[in-house]
Amino acid sequence: MISNRSLPTDTVLPHVMYRNLNEAVAWLRNAFDFVEHYRYGDPIGGAQIKAGNAWIMLKQARPEDRTPKQLGFGTQSLTIFIEDLEAHFSRAKAAGAAILEDLNETVYGELQYSAEDLDGHHWLFSRHARDLSPDQWGASMSHVAVLTPQISPMLAVSDATAAIEFYKSAFDAEVLWHLGDGHMVAGLSVHGAGFFLATESPSHGTRSPDGAGYTTVRIELFVDDPESVQRKAVATGAACRSPVAEHTHSTIGPRPIRRMLQGSVVDPFGHMWLIGKILE
Repeated sequence: MISNRSLPTDTVLPHVMYRNLNEAVAWLRNAFDFVEHYRYGDPIGGAQIKAGNAWIMLKQARPEDRTPKQLGFGTQSLTIFIEDLEAHFSRAKAAGAAILEDLNETVYGELQYSAEDLDGHHWLFSRHARDLSPDQWGASMSHVAVLTPQISPMLAVSDATAAIEFYKSAFDAEVLWHLGDGHMVAGLSVHGAGFFLATESPSHGTRSPDGAGYTTVRIELFVDDPESVQRKAVATGAACRSPVAEHTHSTIGPRPIRRMLQGSVVDPFGHMWLIGKILE
């Protein structure tokens, strides 16, 4: 997705209440293509679900709780950013979701539609269509907000198609987009951490580490279980460079790291990945 200066990145984790948790999870999966991550609690528990880069907590309502449909009104609308918005819109309509606003492009640069779910919650699904500053479409600027910049590495590889398959198998990467064949460029994400890859092009000054004979960059991947991620990467074709072990560091700064687990692998294209977990 492109960025849009009129919309901030997703930073809030909403909790949404439903009369029947099991029914809600099934409905949201079918209508809005949510993926369930986990369940918790018994009998009054909840679930975590995901769509795009947005995570939502669902909660089982207690007998005394009321949903928007029972109250007759709602007080909030949830916005989810989706890449293939047209297909998502068609899916929601086919599943019987009540469409409140048809697919349209807004004055502030968003392609979006809105719908109501089985318990009356309002959902807005959107994709950045244009990068607009708020003052370009008539908003009054009170304070110029500085959005957090993002830096994503682009890895040069000898075979982009093979690299995509490796990163999907080894690190559970999700392919966000890709451009054509031949000199392929692709955007991927490992549990929300984005990176790019491209077929090496010596004429444009890029070579894969295998082609150059060395690498000048290491990629750090922070996960909950470094040992299992490293084992999976090695089983998929990476070479183990160092086993996962505890390291102690003496650092200076606002976010000191003292103890961490970390190991490393070299992927089939010569890139070194440090796989770790911060302990304290």
